[in-house]
Amino acid sequence: MLNMTKKQKKHLRELASRCYEIEMSEALDELNQDFKKWKNGEITVWDLDEKIHQHHDGVARDLYKFYEMSRNSKNAVACGVSNGIIKMEDIQKDCHPLLEQLIECYDETKNGSTTI
Repeated sequence: MLNMTKKQKKHLRELASRCYEIEMSEALDELNQDFKKWKNGEITVWDLDEKIHQHHDGVARDLYKFYEMSRNSKNAVACGVSNGIIKMEDIQKDCHPLLEQLIECYDETKNGSTTI
């Protein structure tokens, strides 16, 4: 297992925070569409209220658990790369060895090629 320098830790925390912000923004964009539907009379206020609760109890909670409660920036960044949220070019070269194996694991899991 490779030890991280303070600079690497800071860089990965910043990238993890960026991933969190991007994913939350995407989730809020979906919720914003529901607000537009409500304003246009396509759904009721109660439908919108339910969408808000689903957002809060679903994706927002899941993202919070993953990014804030786990506090594992290496996993967050590796998952972000695997899911196309950020690119390897966004990551400092000296952090690549810290992430390559994790990214590979996320890729394999995503593609269903892992065996237990």
